[in-house]
Parts: sequence; C-alpha cells; structure tokens
Amino acid sequence: MVIFWVLWMICSASALSGQEKKALDERAYEEWLYLQSECISPDGRWVAYEQRNKMGCRRIVIHGESATDTIVRGRNLKFSPDSKFACYELYDKDNKSSKLNYWMNLETKDTAFIPEVTSAYFIPGREAMLHLTRKVTDTTVLNTGIKYPLTDLTLFSLSAGDSVRFTNVVSYKYAGDGAYLLLSQKKDSSLFVSVYDLNNKQLRRLDPVYDGNFDFTAACFNPKLDKLAVLKRTISKKDTIKSVVIFELPKFKPCDSIIPGSALLPESFGSLAEGALQFSESGDRLYFKIKNSVSDVGDTTRQKVKSDLSMWKWDAPYIPTMNRLHPDQIRKSKFCQYDLKKKRVVVLSDEDMPYFQFPQGEVEDLTLGFNNLNYLREEVYKPASQYDSYLVDIKTGNKQLILRKSFYLPTISVDKKYVVWFEITDSCWYSMDTKTLTKKNLTAEIDDIFYNDEQDIPMHVTNFGLAGWTDKGHTVLIHSKTDLWAIDAAGHDAPCCLTKGMGRKAGIRFRYIKRKDDERYIDLKANLYLEAFQHRTKKSGYYVLTPTGDCMQLVFSDHLYKNLKFSEDRSHCIWRRQSFTEYPEVYKSDSLFTEIEKLSVSDSIQQSYLWGTSELVEWESFAKDSLQGILCKPENFDPSQKYPMLVYFYEKRSDNLNRYNIPSPIATVINWSYCVSNGYLVFIPDVVFRKGEPGASSYDAVVSGVKSLIDRYDFIDKDRIALNGHSWGGYQIAFLVTRTNMFKAAVSGAPVVNMTSAYGGIRWESGKSRMFQYEQTQSRIGGTLWDKPAEFIRNSPLFFLPQVQTPVLIMHNDKDGSVMWEQGIEFFMALRRLDKPVWLFNYKGEGHHLKKWENRLDYSRRVMEFYDYYLKDGKKPEWMKS
Repeated sequence: MVIFWVLWMICSASALSGQEKKALDERAYEEWLYLQSECISPDGRWVAYEQRNKMGCRRIVIHGESATDTIVRGRNLKFSPDSKFACYELYDKDNKSSKLNYWMNLETKDTAFIPEVTSAYFIPGREAMLHLTRKVTDTTVLNTGIKYPLTDLTLFSLSAGDSVRFTNVVSYKYAGDGAYLLLSQKKDSSLFVSVYDLNNKQLRRLDPVYDGNFDFTAACFNPKLDKLAVLKRTISKKDTIKSVVIFELPKFKPCDSIIPGSALLPESFGSLAEGALQFSESGDRLYFKIKNSVSDVGDTTRQKVKSDLSMWKWDAPYIPTMNRLHPDQIRKSKFCQYDLKKKRVVVLSDEDMPYFQFPQGEVEDLTLGFNNLNYLREEVYKPASQYDSYLVDIKTGNKQLILRKSFYLPTISVDKKYVVWFEITDSCWYSMDTKTLTKKNLTAEIDDIFYNDEQDIPMHVTNFGLAGWTDKGHTVLIHSKTDLWAIDAAGHDAPCCLTKGMGRKAGIRFRYIKRKDDERYIDLKANLYLEAFQHRTKKSGYYVLTPTGDCMQLVFSDHLYKNLKFSEDRSHCIWRRQSFTEYPEVYKSDSLFTEIEKLSVSDSIQQSYLWGTSELVEWESFAKDSLQGILCKPENFDPSQKYPMLVYFYEKRSDNLNRYNIPSPIATVINWSYCVSNGYLVFIPDVVFRKGEPGASSYDAVVSGVKSLIDRYDFIDKDRIALNGHSWGGYQIAFLVTRTNMFKAAVSGAPVVNMTSAYGGIRWESGKSRMFQYEQTQSRIGGTLWDKPAEFIRNSPLFFLPQVQTPVLIMHNDKDGSVMWEQGIEFFMALRRLDKPVWLFNYKGEGHHLKKWENRLDYSRRVMEFYDYYLKDGKKPEWMKS
C-alpha cells in the first residue's frame, strides 16, 4: 500500500518550520489535529483512528502489532468480524464531496478499490463479507403508479473471493446474525420478496407471491430461526394495506397472519403501524404496533379556513410551540402481542397507558408500562416529566398501578420478581415484590450517600444512577456518591459494597462502565471496569472489580481518562488520556493494563506554539464555602512580571483541570489555551448557589476567588482583570458589573438581564415555557413570579444598571433558541440610555452558539481586540469607535 505522507506533511509544514515558539493565532485553528473515531478490532490486534484538521487534511492511522499504516484522505474505517480485513472511505482528491470505497487486507496490506458503490460495510456475524450498495439512477414506477428508489446490492466475501448480486432492490434487512437477508425487488414493474440464505447461498421467494405488489416495511426472525414475521405492505392504486405474515422456515411457507379487520384484529383496533416488530426470546409471542382508529382519539378533522391561526388554550396539554416540536402521538398507537400458540392478540398499551417496555430475558411474562397523560399540562413549566407506572401481564394485558406521579421510572429485574426505583420523598432506593406488591427500602440502613447532597437547584433531588441488574436474578448494582453497591432487591442478602468503601475513604467517585451499549445485565463472573475520579485532586483513571471480589487500580494519575473500549474478545482495550498540556492521545493495553502503549501522536503542531499550564487553587468564599478553581498560566511564566487576567465561570468547572483545550475560535466563551498563549492568565472559579440568591451567590464565589488570588499572587495585575461568560455565565456577568467595579471590561454572551420578562418567555428550541428555569432549575429563584416578586427583581441586573461602570460587550443572536435575544437588546438599550460604553453583536441567523466558521473567527477577533484594548493598552479597533 502506498503511504501518502507527503500530502500530510505539507498541511502541517507551517507549524513545524522554525525553532522559536509563537503565540497561538488563527492559523493554528486550521492546522490543529482532531483525533476521532478510534476503534479496536474484534481480536484486539488492530487499532485505528482518524486525524483531520480544518484545512481539509484527513487520514486514517492503523496500528498493528509490528507496523503502522496511514491512509491519507481516509475515513469511516470498519474492521471485519474476523479481524482480517478493513473497509473504509476515501475522499476523491479532485472532488472532496465525493467518496470512494476501498477494502484492505490487514496482514498483506493489499488494498482494492470497490467501483460504482455508494456504501460498503461488513455484515455482522459473517467472517469477512462486505455489503455493497449502488443506487440505480432510474426510479421505477410500479403498475400502481407509486415510485420507488432502487438499489443494486452485492454481497462480497473477501476470504472466499466470490460474490452474489441482487438488482433493483427496494428494501432489505439482515437477521439471524447475518444468516439471512430479506429483500424486496422490482421485477417487471412489480415487487417480489425473497430470502437469501447466506450459509447455503440459496435464494427463496416467499410463497405465495400474492399479487406481485408485496413489499415489507419491517421484519424479524425468531431466536430459533425457524419463523419469519414480515410486516407486509400490499399496494394498490387505491390504498396501501398492511398485515403481518408469519412464514415457517426453511420451507418459507406462510403459517400464520394478522390481518386488520379480521376476527383476530377487528377494525375497532385500528391499522398496523410501521416498525416495532419483534419476537419474544422464546419465540412464542410476536410484538407489534397498531395505529388507533379515528374514533379512538376523537374527531381530528380540521375545518377548511383561510386564516392562519395558532390557537393557545389554557387547558390544553401542550402549548402550540411544544406541539410544533413534539407532535402529540401519545394516544395514536398501541403495543400488542400475538400469542402464536393460543392464536390471540393481546393489547399491552393503550390510551390510558401509552408507553410500554419490551420484555427482555428468558422470563417474559411481566413488564412495565408508563403513563404521563395526567401530567402533560404541568410538563410545560416543569423541568422533567412525571409518570404513573404499571406492572403489565404479557399473557393477559392486565395492568396494575404500582407508582403514581414519579420522576424516576422503575426498572424490572431479570427474573421479573422485583422492580426498583428512586424515591424523592426520602432520597432512598426502593424495591417492590411484583407478586405481593410489598415495598422495601433498600438504602436507608446503608451508611452511605445515595442522593446528590451538593445539589444547589430547587428541584426534586437527584441520584447517582443505577448501574444495572446482575445475572443473579434480582441483585441490582447502585451507585452511591463515591462507591458501587450490590443490593438484593428481596432484602435477603446484606448489601455489599463492591468497591469496599475505597471511594468514600479516598474521595474517589467510582462509576461502572458498560461492556456494550445494549448490555441487558451485568455478569458478575466477569471483570467489571470502573471509571474513577478524585474530586479533591482531579486525578482520574480506571479500576477493575474481579470475580473474586478484589478492587484493583489499573491506572490513576493527574490526567483525564475517557472512552475506554474493549475488543470483542475482551483481550485488549483502548482509551484516551489528556491533560491541559497533553493532547488526548489513544492508548492501548491488555485487559489488566500491564502493558500500556501510546499509539497516536497528534501534538506535533503544539510544539511550535507557546502553550501554558493549569493548576488547582482553593479559597473560602464570602459565604464561607470552600471552593476550588483553575488558574491557567502562560508558558515561560515569570512570577516577577504582572499579567492581565481573564475570569470565566458558569457553575462548577474545576473538574476540567486536566482537560485539553484544542485551539478553536469562540463559539460561546474564550478558549483557555489561546488566551494563555497570548499572555493572559485565565481563572475559572467554581460557583455554588443559594436558593433565591443566584446573583449574590455568584458575587460571593467569583469576587472572593479573584480577591484571594490578588492577595496571594503579586503577578496578577489587579487593575487589568476582565470577565467572560455565556448564557448562565452571561447573566452572572451582567449581575456582577452592577455590584463591583473591580473588572476593567466584560464580555457577556446571551445574558438574561430581566428575570420578570424572561420568566414568561419561550425556549424556542424545545418550545417549553421558561418558567421552570426560575422556579426549579438553573436560575434558582425557587418560586413563581407572583410568589417571589422581590427575588425576581433583586436578581435582575436590569434594575441596577445605573451602577455599572464597566465597559460591556454583548453577543446575542436573533435565532437564539435558549435565551430570547430580546434580553440582549434590553441589556444594550438600558446601558445605551444610561450613556454606558456598550456594544451588541448579533450574528444574523445564528442561535445560542455560533456555528458558522466565519462568524466564530470574526467574534474571536473582536473579543480579543476588546480585551487587548482594555487590558493591554492595545490599539482601539475601528468597530469600537463612534
């Protein structure tokens, strides 16, 4: 394979030339590498990742046991299930919007171009079989008058070297771990459905072929692979009729069906809905979904009127802005199960309980259902949904109410004997016997903390999460503040702290890492991996819980560890490690971290630029809170000099001490690395809040933190300190400049300055009322405007703007979906009316965060010009002049 190193080196040449380091500039934004899409082969022998920059350079790097290969312009690499091959896309060097598909033999390094293919991927469950598709340019028109986009599909075995091709494919689906391919094809202006057996290489048409206009929209095989269920779509010029047909394999003969309007599924039930077709694990039941008939949901017809009216009703479950973004589909469908042995359909969810959890596991006679219909109206002004929870008998469809108006949904054990949930009334975890409905408090007697005792928002208490059920029936793993507990939901066995209290003793937060995203239960006979983070020092790493009960440290240091991924055979793993100065590179090791190897090198450009350091600082706030923060210093820092300082804050940010900041133009707030490289100190104080006093709380934390640093360090120029923040941080800045004159300048992005007017506004992205923010979440007033008018006014900077003596730069965009941009206008107009120095930026069409690269560059330039003018005696930019 030819390795195109030259092209990559050209892209990086400017960063590598010369010996003297320079301050970060806009060129660095384009040159800096972004590492992404790291993956490990199923056998753990190979690791691949992508590197790219904003200049358009991109490459795939593949690490083997003895060699490293690079594919310039490559992306989206996937390993074959047998770990012998890889497929990837290659950007056409002459047309970067076009992509070419290749495959590669990982051992021999041989590569091959796959011509005339729009997509290529490995079929799960097959050793090395590629699925290749090519769009057909012509769109077929069936004899029904319906148009279908067509695809040619090829299955290519890389190990055997043979292939099979299917032309004019309308739809397809793999099943049985890649054993079968179900597909519909156009033949003579009609559609026909077939099944291809990938093991025997046989194509069988489903029998009967009906009228030649048979397509499918969903399909599934049962676990034994002896039955196939198809959501059949029979198409005519007048209508499209859906039914479920069950075929017996390997004969591929229909053996059962579910037809709307039949005795099995009367017309009153409604029609079959798209998707949601699934066999139970025993194969005895088939789950499907139906759409309610019109009579079930009332008259949905609309009068033909000329006016374009949006009607707001006081008693409607949603306000129109939420209806637009969240169409009310809740009452329009039902989940059902078809009992293949008893030949009957059972409705499992309905308009009174619209949400249904598919039963999983060998025990499948019981599951959970949920209903929030009674609380939809409250959801408009509450931060989270509330639900009634039910036990649902799969065999009969009978449901039993077990929990009412709960913020936390229960989860059911593997053996279906217990449900577990978190109760906000006493901040404890509970279990319930599904037969006797007896409740048991699981955590009240445990000497540990299972709720967020540091929560400073006035809403229902939160918890640290449930890791999952184990394979031992009804044992559940629950996180405390620091440790991981195994708790018997039945209460027979004593709770066991799997981490042996190490988290609480050392102040380390342990969190379970799932083996895979769709993990059904936790296998206690296997090693369990934990993410570890120490709050006081900000160290992090990984631990392992062994089947023998040991809790072993694998790696733990002054870094931030993320993205732990294992090979399919669990023999090897990869992860990312970073710090303020260390790029988040890819590392590889065996499963017990005895042999660690750094794979990627992405920081070569950094060596050409001035960087900086970060350190943890601590102080006591005016409110007597013990707080932490981050102080970033420039490279070649000289304590005998005076440095200007930028102060950025939001809530608690000190846990980011070891986070790497890739130089990039501002989307919301300053880039720490860029600022320290250009001679600024950057201080990031933690902020804790008191109910009803968000503004004063911010003052107590931020101003005390700045004053403590000034008292402690002579190198801080106390007359050259400025503020930076966005959104909630923008609000705090607006408040602070009404209370103190210690800051030379301030940049406030998307701020709220008038809580009384913002309270009645809309968050346009979600369509929700903003009331919940002030009553229960971030704004922390803790009540309505009518209950606490004094608190709303006292915490609104607008009413105190005559006291401002700090020049302010505001950025608020007219398509902001989180904070109404009228708030930025209120801020600007008030300061303008008061003859205060103020500037307002509106990047037209942009939202809460800047997305367009040119706008981010422009904003970054102007923000730094603003700071340089006030803090470094820089030249006054033209845009600041009258």
